[in-house]
Amino acid sequence: MTQSNLPKISGLELRYTTLDDASYLKSWLLQPGVLAGFPMCNEAEVQDSVNHWIGFSKCKSSLTATLDGKPVGIATLCLMPYKKVMHQCLLSIIVSEECRNRGVGTLLINNLLHLAKERFAIDVVYLEVYEGIPAINLYRRFGFKEVGVQKRFMRENGKYIGKIIMERVL
Repeated sequence: MTQSNLPKISGLELRYTTLDDASYLKSWLLQPGVLAGFPMCNEAEVQDSVNHWIGFSKCKSSLTATLDGKPVGIATLCLMPYKKVMHQCLLSIIVSEECRNRGVGTLLINNLLHLAKERFAIDVVYLEVYEGIPAINLYRRFGFKEVGVQKRFMRENGKYIGKIIMERVL
């Protein structure tokens, strides 16, 4: 994590994610409207996802952005456990509502991509974003390209929502 990648937001810092960050992640996922960008639909599913996501903190493949010491965003490289696919990983990211569009996502992605290449020798980072989610523009700015669409991925209230798979070669 280099200082040059830090946006000019007073009090914003970056550190490795810890197990203590789980409660923040859960609260962000449960904010109104957030689950539209994720496949979970209730608190039990959110808790299962939080456990999986935070579990990568043990590998130091997850970063937490803090503002004045309080977590405001988490981004994680979901590392693959099998040798044939260890060159790639899934990127997951969330930023607290009050800190969106303030450079926190940019900080997290910049540093996570650096970590992927330098520490974990990752060649390809991919992510999943759902149709209509504004973050897709952020991902494009970082050079992520659409490589596939699963048109009927999620079904909510009788309506299908497509999943866009994007990747970036490092």
